[in-house]
Amino acid sequence: MSVHKLDIDIAELSFAFEDPSSDSHYYLDLETGSLILIRPDLDDLSELREQVETENNRYLYVPKPAPNQVDLDLTDFLMAISDEKLKSLLPVAMEARDKFAACRALLGQFPGQSEKWQEWRKQGARQRALRWLEAQGIAITKCR
Repeated sequence: MSVHKLDIDIAELSFAFEDPSSDSHYYLDLETGSLILIRPDLDDLSELREQVETENNRYLYVPKPAPNQVDLDLTDFLMAISDEKLKSLLPVAMEARDKFAACRALLGQFPGQSEKWQEWRKQGARQRALRWLEAQGIAITKCR
């Protein structure tokens, strides 16, 4: 497999790895390293679609997060928490119908925990993006 060396905005790619929206589709440009977003509300939607479809060797589809990715991240985060009270309450929040909202509300009651959770998610998405790039034979020459 040949290795593509690209200048990539890893924060932007990580965001794409977190975006579960069925309306948003991201493609990595294998020539420039930039991401192309295709969404129904874009003015140049047909132009972008045509570009991606006609030059399909140039663009690589960025996969959506697994449907249970937030659950997996929350479970991993729970294991890393040192605050025993929070650690005992999070499993209860994870049983809620909207566990993501329940956990976010609970974390907001503990100083600094919401920020730690957001950083945890960002780092997880970054690691998934880096592993994906490696599996695709893409080496980052410079992170923007």
